Amino acid sequence: MRGISTTALIAALLLAGTVARAEDVAGKQTYLRYCGACHGPDGRGDGIAGTFMRPKPTDLTQIAKKNGGEFPVTRVMADIDGRNTVRAHGDPQMPVWGEIFREEAGSPQGPQNEARSKVVAITEYVRSIQQK
Repeated sequence: MRGISTTALIAALLLAGTVARAEDVAGKQTYLRYCGACHGPDGRGDGIAGTFMRPKPTDLTQIAKKNGGEFPVTRVMADIDGRNTVRAHGDPQMPVWGEIFREEAGSPQGPQNEARSKVVAITEYVRSIQQK
C-alpha cells in the first residue's frame, strides 16, 4: 500500500474496533437505564417492572424474526422516540423517550442531537441482541 505503513493501518483498525466496542457498551448502558426495567437486561420482556404489566413487554430479541429476518431500524427508532404510538402495556403507552431525552438535555424542544444519539444507541443495541 502506498502512503500508509502497515503499523499505521493496524493502529487504525484497532482504534476503529475500540470505538465500535465503546459504542456497543454505551448502547447497552443506555438501553439498561431506560428500557431494562420493563424489557429486561437481555431484552426478553422479563424486566422486574414488566412482571406487573399486562400484556407483558415485547421480547425485543424477536423483532427481526417477526419481520422476515430483517431488523426494521426506522420503525424501531420511531417506536422508541414516540413518532409511532406504542400500546405496549394495555391502556398506558410506552414512554415517549424522544421527549424525555430532549427534556433531560435541558429543554422540551432542544437538543435534538443528544436525544437522537440515545435513540440510535438503544436501536443499535436492540439490533445487536436479535435471535437468529
